[in-house]
Amino acid sequence: MKTIFQATAKYNRSVNQSIMELIKPLKKDQVMMKTKAYYPSIFETLFHNLIADINWMRRYKEVFQGNKALSNDRLLSPDEKGLRKEFEADYTAFYRYRGEVDDLIVQFADAIDESKLPLVMKYKNYKGEVVEKEVWKTLLHLFNHQTHHRGQVSVLLDLVGVDHDFSSVITRI
Repeated sequence: MKTIFQATAKYNRSVNQSIMELIKPLKKDQVMMKTKAYYPSIFETLFHNLIADINWMRRYKEVFQGNKALSNDRLLSPDEKGLRKEFEADYTAFYRYRGEVDDLIVQFADAIDESKLPLVMKYKNYKGEVVEKEVWKTLLHLFNHQTHHRGQVSVLLDLVGVDHDFSSVITRI
């Protein structure tokens, strides 16, 4: 099962890099353009994915105490409001940070202790509710969540006229 998470982490990083390359040439008003999507802009959707990834990595600290990737306080300690303020001032700083978090996720997956995957972990969801789930299920969710929101980004890129085809798994693993 570990090899699946390793491949998925690498796929995740590769697709996110492709998206960053697609949006780098866009003007700020295109990246920040408000729509009627759930997360109303390309920036908001990608920012949501980033914050979700950071929160999951923080949650895994207790389960995977020996995993060195999770000791990167520079990437995992900033709060959402601080990052939002930083990236809204210079949205291009988001690209670098996203890449660093993706690298951290790959390092994390490479160092997963497979014996911990069936363990049940407790965490608080975004509503503040305590949830108990097997670790492997939360990892599936982490990567599926990314894919779900990247699908939304695909539609938002269509709206600003950007040609794209960034999602193929088979060409990336």
